[in-house]
Amino acid sequence: MSDDGANSAGSGSSSNRCQVYVYLRESFVDVPVTEDDTCEDICSDLCQQLGIGPLVQLLVGLRIHEERWFLPPSARPQAGKKYEFRVRFKIPKLSHLKALDRKLFNYYYYQLRHDLLQSKIPEIEYDEYKNKILGYVVNDMYRKMVEDGVSVADLKRTYEDYIPRKINKEHSLLFFNWARTKVFNSLNKISNREHDVDYVKTVYIDDIDNLAPGYLYEEYNGHIPYPEEDGHLKPGKCRVKIKFVPYAQPLSKPAKGGGGNGSKKGAPKDESEEQPGLKVFYSREWRHVANIDEIFTILVDNLTVNISIQDQSNLYSIDFGSQTELDSFVTCLAGYYRLMCKWTVYLCKPYLYSPSLNRLTDIKCHGPIGGKFSYRKILEKNSTVGANIVRQCETTYDTYYVDMLECDNQMRTYKLRFGQNRWHVIRDGNREDTFDELPEALLNLNPAIQKLYRLSPTEHDKSPNLQLCMAQNTMASKRMLRDAQEMRQVRPQIVNAAQELIINRNALKSEGDGFFNRTRADLLMPNNTKMEVTLRLLKDDKKKDHLGDFLQLADFWNSVDSLDIVKLYGVTLYKPVAMVMELSRDDPLDEFLRRHPKVTFGSLLAVAHSLARALYYLQEKQLVHGRIRCSSMLVTHYDRRENRLIAKLGDPGLCQLQQYTDQDLFWIPVEYHELGPREVQLLRGDLRADVWACSTTLWEIFSRGRPLRVPNAKQYLASGHRLKAPKESEEVSEIYYCMYNGWMADPDKRLSPQMIISKLVQAGQKGNYHQIGATTNGTTHSGNGSFSAQSILSIETDSTVLQSHTDISSSSYTSNGSDCDARSNGSSECSSQPLISNNGSSHYSVGSSSGWNRPGQVDHFAHDCLDYIELSHGRTVTFQGKIGQGHYGNVYQGEISNALGDPIKVALKTINIGNAVDLNRAMKDFKREVEIMKKLNHRNIVRLLEFVDEPDRMVVVMEYIEHGSLERYLQYKRYDLTNLNKLNFAKDIASGMHHLFEKKIIHRDLAARNILVQDANWVKISDFGLAQVTDGNHYYYAQSPRSLPVKWYAPETLAKQKYSPKSDVWSYGVTLYEMFTCNTPYSNVDIQNGEQLHHMITEQGVKLRLSEEDREIDESLMQPCFDLDPHLRPSFQELLGYIGNLIDQYGELLQPR
Repeated sequence: MSDDGANSAGSGSSSNRCQVYVYLRESFVDVPVTEDDTCEDICSDLCQQLGIGPLVQLLVGLRIHEERWFLPPSARPQAGKKYEFRVRFKIPKLSHLKALDRKLFNYYYYQLRHDLLQSKIPEIEYDEYKNKILGYVVNDMYRKMVEDGVSVADLKRTYEDYIPRKINKEHSLLFFNWARTKVFNSLNKISNREHDVDYVKTVYIDDIDNLAPGYLYEEYNGHIPYPEEDGHLKPGKCRVKIKFVPYAQPLSKPAKGGGGNGSKKGAPKDESEEQPGLKVFYSREWRHVANIDEIFTILVDNLTVNISIQDQSNLYSIDFGSQTELDSFVTCLAGYYRLMCKWTVYLCKPYLYSPSLNRLTDIKCHGPIGGKFSYRKILEKNSTVGANIVRQCETTYDTYYVDMLECDNQMRTYKLRFGQNRWHVIRDGNREDTFDELPEALLNLNPAIQKLYRLSPTEHDKSPNLQLCMAQNTMASKRMLRDAQEMRQVRPQIVNAAQELIINRNALKSEGDGFFNRTRADLLMPNNTKMEVTLRLLKDDKKKDHLGDFLQLADFWNSVDSLDIVKLYGVTLYKPVAMVMELSRDDPLDEFLRRHPKVTFGSLLAVAHSLARALYYLQEKQLVHGRIRCSSMLVTHYDRRENRLIAKLGDPGLCQLQQYTDQDLFWIPVEYHELGPREVQLLRGDLRADVWACSTTLWEIFSRGRPLRVPNAKQYLASGHRLKAPKESEEVSEIYYCMYNGWMADPDKRLSPQMIISKLVQAGQKGNYHQIGATTNGTTHSGNGSFSAQSILSIETDSTVLQSHTDISSSSYTSNGSDCDARSNGSSECSSQPLISNNGSSHYSVGSSSGWNRPGQVDHFAHDCLDYIELSHGRTVTFQGKIGQGHYGNVYQGEISNALGDPIKVALKTINIGNAVDLNRAMKDFKREVEIMKKLNHRNIVRLLEFVDEPDRMVVVMEYIEHGSLERYLQYKRYDLTNLNKLNFAKDIASGMHHLFEKKIIHRDLAARNILVQDANWVKISDFGLAQVTDGNHYYYAQSPRSLPVKWYAPETLAKQKYSPKSDVWSYGVTLYEMFTCNTPYSNVDIQNGEQLHHMITEQGVKLRLSEEDREIDESLMQPCFDLDPHLRPSFQELLGYIGNLIDQYGELLQPR
């Protein structure tokens, strides 16, 4: 499309244009289309012309004019056709669009207004809601007065423009005149009020959303197989209505005419209205089908949609009457899935797809995740210099940011622009360097860094910027279990072996791992029944050294609960020490398949599907299995007559104690084949390693459990070779697709478990597997139960080693470790997987691709779980993840909750006793900090909420500030912040510091790292760990040596340890330098101590200076702070005056506080 496409109405030939209705303009505009333009391209261009940012672009779509159906993102709009540019997807609270994107908020208002006036909101019955609708008319007119300066007299002349068309057409002149009088009486009453226009629009949007919560929901018609009724299944199909409801709905509406029940007469009653999800209307009620996060994949076969749903063995099929309606339905589900669950997953690929998502995936670029999330992900996944993330800009199209961890643990953000098919690196002073490929541009960002570690987007990135439609309260409230019996049903338990087990000693056999024996037993139930179970008994000679490992395994498996995984019922802790497991046959799946060669192909496919679902479950829980093999799957049911085989994934055993050998290499990703201590540690924490192992296990399943013995496996795999497809699966290409694409050398290109499930579902639709399986008769086995190496090895190296032109070369694109030397010999590709820190020898860890870490110890009183503290009045404060570190303690995110109201986010500061050199001094400082904070009450100082002072714990509970430290914020927002933003920051800091002066408090640690960002124009001072209260002289001399931030200190402090409000002014000047340069002070000098810095300042005349373009700010605001004579430095009151003069030049920002 041309850049001025939508503004060129009426020019050129109409044969290559479509018309799109734009609600903001209340008219159609001509939009040029080419054969390559997709719906997504048109939406992107319209967003840019309307000023709508990339952050919210996925919320909009093109609807076919005068129809209900939307075009898929990948569809080609047809020339000559008419469409409507609409907000399609609903966020939890629509008025919050204002915070996300003010332009889209405004556009949605005009869309909603248009539909109300055109009587296109089915939930609003105009006869029943007369008063409500007249209220909207008044609101709309008042909005026109405020926004455009229109007088009441002008509104009277155009009154009909604000009345819904249905009222105009269907009501009498008498009613019309009555309504007119009522409207203008109300308008006269409020015309003198000074409401903000955004407030007026917010009231309009929120009130209509309460009245018509289903306004944006889409309803479809289709046919499904008759649902089961009372155990009976009727043949044939029935007609149904279908809709997807993203959020729980209230069961009642406001009253008619201003209150009452707003449901239409004869409208379907939604019995499950409080439960969101996919629903069908059948037999006079809406029935729940699935939650959005329970959908694995969507397959399309002609006019039939097949939905694979978690824990449902059969596909859920819906027949549609037209392709247009089907495509609209599928993209509705796929769109909400991206915006609520996994932004990087499009449910119905490859039938329908998102072109922009494909482009981002190809270049390994994140969406508009925001700098805060990006920085946190880099630090969690890889603390190596050169670790970086490429992400979309939230506000500007074709603009990208690269966040990179550089020397001294400093994060820096670079700006790139993509245009004319080239990458432009924006340097300081708007200088540009241009490159043909993104990897080339990345390598030239900082030539001093030789190796880069690019972190790719994953399914588990949970950035709020991506999950725009995620419900605000997704976690169901927990309740107390009613009795012990209920608890036994939902959680594994401690089993008393002597009283509750009857063990079959004759069935005892040793497992091959050397740690466990296995047998069967009867578990006695409370109702005098018994249930047959499998016992895994820790061998007697292993109890002394490995009881802790056994308990760790039991704890890990206790957290697993899936129909496709062998269930742990409980453990016995004495004579024997054992895991009480779901009953399985004595032999693992590989041995079973070798002994039962007539198992049908369909049964193998069912087992493969179960394995994929088990892997999906584990990865969703961020759990690494670490020992996925055919031998780790256990047969729980086999019926030869019905050709029914059920096998489930078992626990990994004590695999952290077992040494890997060359025989394991086919189950281990190539990047770990050196099998050194570092590789093994990373392997045991990498979620994607389980995907590789799953692919090899699929090969085992379809090879019917044949042992996999290949000479020199390491060299074979490193050279790019892969196993051939098992012979009897050759007819079903999707099966080998799962194997082959799970063995990719680049971990980022390996299939996700969700895609494996999708491919296996497709394979299941292809044919009669009973016949396919029956023809084999097990003849593929060689006489000794093994096979020749050549029969399974693929020599097609060109098709197995794939080097993408977007990947960084082997000198820079490596695993997230410290170097590339850990790669296997002969492999030129390296992995971008994250570093994982495993505590000790622990194997059962949270996976590496998650973006979430198990909370660490909350100082000295927590364990590997969340802690909480009881406060007064029935309140509790819960510790969550660590978010920072103060002078003597750690800072955690947490929540204060009670029986009433929603939890409140808080920050929790604790003493890190293990790191405190002098515990008594640390506790004294901590209490002094609290006493100082109690004295402070100012909008630019972080508020103290609670202080817990108990013998075994001291915790400061403070307000939680959303965007974290100014130091970090300046880095990832450096290209978005204007000087006016920074001057407002400077004003806030000076205002807070003046309050400290009035309270006779010296901060002593004023720096950007100790300023917290509430929003783009509001900051607060924090961290009073070094602060001191002074006497009447307003100064303080330090009495004891300690580690201090010398770069921020005034000369008199460096020389004499003298602190005063004027030394805080010097620190304020350094903080200004940080703000306006987005750099650290004296970054080009290696400062060893305070004496060196004092000499530089007083003898050499070294000064921090701003650039020439910020000369006025430098000379009038910053340099006065650096006067060598403290008495000549301005006070914070004077600095506020200087800042006010500068702000006047830029235009003062007025906003509600």
